[in-house]
Amino acid sequence: MIKVDLLAIGQRIQNQRLALGYTQQYVYEKLDISQNHYSRIENGHVGMSFEILLQLSEILELSTDYILIGNPAPTDNIELLNNYKLLTPKQQKYIDDHMKLFINSNLK
Repeated sequence: MIKVDLLAIGQRIQNQRLALGYTQQYVYEKLDISQNHYSRIENGHVGMSFEILLQLSEILELSTDYILIGNPAPTDNIELLNNYKLLTPKQQKYIDDHMKLFINSNLK
């Protein structure tokens, strides 16, 4: 059974916010919640709704899995997906075609 560690959740949120150079004010205004409520989340005093969790995930560019339990692997996928979205359709097709070639090859 996984234990919810609000203090660790708050620390992960705060660390990423600081890494991105965001102020608490920037984040709580984006979330449309009070400064006090956001501060209590970061300090591990309260949990959050699913809606806030999903919004935080988007704002802080973190997976919900990482926010909740600290599993860092999915964040790499988010960055990769965000970079893919920046490509033109022609570039995306090029990547897709080459990925299919690698998947179907015997290189392992």
